[in-house]
Amino acid sequence: MTTQTLLVAQAVQHYRQGDYKQALKHYQQAAAKYGQHLFKANVQLCEQKLNGKPLQPAASNTLQTNASNSQALAQQLEQTQQLLEHYYTRTQELEYQLQDR
Repeated sequence: MTTQTLLVAQAVQHYRQGDYKQALKHYQQAAAKYGQHLFKANVQLCEQKLNGKPLQPAASNTLQTNASNSQALAQQLEQTQQLLEHYYTRTQELEYQLQDR
């Protein structure tokens, strides 16, 4: 397992276990090492879980739009987390296949 996948694997594992503080730490390390843009959503999702507050979208004209945007953003972040976990698992499977050759 490479250092990159190990760092992300630890973050994913902590997130799944509900240890959002440790997950945040690992996602921040990954972001610093590989690019903030790659882990921005994961960092925000951990921060949201730690703060117990929904993420605040950009200022809007109505409360209804804010609530709708906040729900959409939260859903998108959850989907991003699920995709990250899926691609991590798939990467692991492919690495194991290469090792078996």
